[in-house]
Amino acid sequence: MACTVGQDLIVNLSSTGTQPRFLKLKVQIEVENASDLAKVEAVAPRVIDHFQTYLRELRVDDLKGSAGIYRLRQELVRRVNAAAYPVTVEDVLFQEILIQ
Repeated sequence: MACTVGQDLIVNLSSTGTQPRFLKLKVQIEVENASDLAKVEAVAPRVIDHFQTYLRELRVDDLKGSAGIYRLRQELVRRVNAAAYPVTVEDVLFQEILIQ
C-alpha cells in the first residue's frame, strides 16, 4: 500500500552561486498494510519536516545521475522510518523530481 505525503515539496537547494536552485519533489510512501498507512498519514507533518530539513542541505551535484537519486531514496526511507517509528516503511517512490 502507498500514500502520497502532502503536496509537492519545493525547497531551495544549498548553493554557492548567486542564482538560487530549487528542487521540486513528489513522493509516495510504500508500507505493508492499511493500518501502517494510517499511522504514517498521522505523522505526515513530521515526515515532511524531516524531508525538508534534509533536502535543503543538498546541492545539485548531490542529485546527479542514478547514484544521486539512489542515495536520495535511501536517505528519505531512513528519515521516514525515523519519523514514523515503530512503523516500517518499505520504500519511497518518486512521482516527480524536478531540479531547476
